[in-house]
Amino acid sequence: MNKFLAAMIRFLNGLLAFVLMAGGAAVGAEYWGAVGGEAAGAFVGFLGGLVIALIICGILALFIEIRSELIKIRGILEQKP
Repeated sequence: MNKFLAAMIRFLNGLLAFVLMAGGAAVGAEYWGAVGGEAAGAFVGFLGGLVIALIICGILALFIEIRSELIKIRGILEQKP
């Protein structure tokens, strides 16, 4: 069950990153679209979403990687007599 949950979190982490970037682009296009620069707003919003995704999803990916490394270390320690 834990392996399934870890795999699901790994998938959802990537999905969350995509949603944050797409949402940032949509918000930027909507906000700057009223001013007259919809494409520039979408680009700036995408960059903002990218930064937020890097921070949030990067930390989550770090925790996922630490978990997998701890599992490898436990396997190595269990093999030694």
